[in-house]
Amino acid sequence: MTEKKTLEELEKRISELENEVQKQALQNKDEKYRILFEKSKDAILIIENGKFIDCNKAAMEMLGYNDKNKIFQAHPSELSPDTQPDGKDSFVKAKKMMDYALKNGSNRFEWNHLKSNGDIFPVEVLLTTISHQKNDFVIHTIWRDITKRKSAEKSREKEKEILSTILESTPYGITLIDSQDKYLYVNPYFTQITGYTLKDIPTREDWFKKAYPEESYRNKVCKAWGNDSNNSCLAKNHEFKIKCKNGQSKYIEFRSTFLKDRTISVLTDITQRKKVEEELKESEERLQTILSATPDPIVIYNNVGETKYLNPAFVEVFGWSLDELEGKHIPFVPDDQKPITSKKIKELRDSGIKVQFESKRLTKQGRSIDVIISSSCIKNIDDEISKLVVILKDISDQNQAKKQLKLLNLKLKHEASHDPLTGTLNRRAILNSLEKELIRTKRRNTKLSIGLCDIDFFKKVNDEHGHQVGDDVLCSFVKVIENTLRPYDLLGRYGGEEFLLVMPDSTVSIEKVIYERLRAKTADHKMVTRSGEIGITVSIGITCSKGDDTADGMIAKADAALYRAKKNGRNQLVFAD
Repeated sequence: MTEKKTLEELEKRISELENEVQKQALQNKDEKYRILFEKSKDAILIIENGKFIDCNKAAMEMLGYNDKNKIFQAHPSELSPDTQPDGKDSFVKAKKMMDYALKNGSNRFEWNHLKSNGDIFPVEVLLTTISHQKNDFVIHTIWRDITKRKSAEKSREKEKEILSTILESTPYGITLIDSQDKYLYVNPYFTQITGYTLKDIPTREDWFKKAYPEESYRNKVCKAWGNDSNNSCLAKNHEFKIKCKNGQSKYIEFRSTFLKDRTISVLTDITQRKKVEEELKESEERLQTILSATPDPIVIYNNVGETKYLNPAFVEVFGWSLDELEGKHIPFVPDDQKPITSKKIKELRDSGIKVQFESKRLTKQGRSIDVIISSSCIKNIDDEISKLVVILKDISDQNQAKKQLKLLNLKLKHEASHDPLTGTLNRRAILNSLEKELIRTKRRNTKLSIGLCDIDFFKKVNDEHGHQVGDDVLCSFVKVIENTLRPYDLLGRYGGEEFLLVMPDSTVSIEKVIYERLRAKTADHKMVTRSGEIGITVSIGITCSKGDDTADGMIAKADAALYRAKKNGRNQLVFAD
């Protein structure tokens, strides 16, 4: 009897120990989940019966809230704009997304949310059902900010659109061939020139057979193509006579670039130019008639570079007459352009093929003109160069437009990193600057401090005077800050009426003096607005770097200090613990 009782007690004790182990395991599991929950860089929220009941720090930072309760009091759709990008009502669609997750276990989709300051931003949402019991619906929610991804996608689409527009509208035939000699693309102008579409010439072999039906000529073209393709990344120019789809013959200039796995060819229909060149050989009088009607400046030299002809456009643009230059070299090549000019002349004489390059030329009055120079040879019946024809196209206006575009791009770059209202760094730029300064601070073993400034009762200014006056107050406040900071201190608009100050190489004594001076100046200075002068005060939360501090960590400390400053009555400084 005693042994039986002892055995029962032993079994009971074993059962109790097993329960304790299971309980401890669950506690450890919960603790690990809580650590992952709080440390996650992605926003994590728990929805129970259509309401948020928990969220991590990343969620608060993403939405711009300092108080979790403000999130808990809101329906998921209330943290969204009225409608989503597809035009559907956010409330209706949010319920549909949650219902789908509850029914199927999970749901992944993209969504637009609202920050506390009203900014709309895109996120990728993953809803995972935790519980689907009657009257107890619990959903685990993960948000990932995809603003940068969306911006990159938009930029790529814009680039594709621009490239497509260029390729579709350029007055040159464009082809793209892969490493297997398959045509990947031909643009509309190629089809306009040759009549062939992509279906007509699926491979290079098909193109050669149709464009060069005469075998010996086709072999010549294939040999030239093969020689060029052995020199990757070098652009090669050739002129060939092709047979178009309609049976017509045309002379085409091919400018091909051989890359590692692609070959890009630019085709120019030079049939008319070849015709002109043939007519030049037959009649100098016909040549002069044509050249006189050409709007671009043209020079014809003999085979030793002496001037033989200037068309009217040349005389008009450069100022010299034929009487002044006949039999002479034209003194219009700047010293810095002589090497490239000599190189191109040699290339022209060696190859006998047209050369084209961009350069500068001087007028008789000494004015510099940007030009594209196209040079061709005229040969006699013995196939010897007898004349050089040079066409100069004035591209000064185009280059000026490029310079203006460059300035515009610089302006856009500035606007991308600065707040459009106040002119200070925007949130992303000031945070990037803070991260860079922290790296520099650690490298130099110095310190920096940050101050998170918030204009007290700013909402009241907007409510009483309107948002335009509120904007004036923000701009005036920025001027006060800029006049107070040291030249190398940084200022950025963190959001709404909040501004972030970054003070490198700072000490506690300097910090107190500068931040207090800023607070006092703000309190004593009347902000100039369109509705008159308005007095404001500012609360500042301050923290100083301590070795391994991160930007996010310092912001969090400064934010906590700012919260205490506002709680303690505002218009004051509070240093983080």
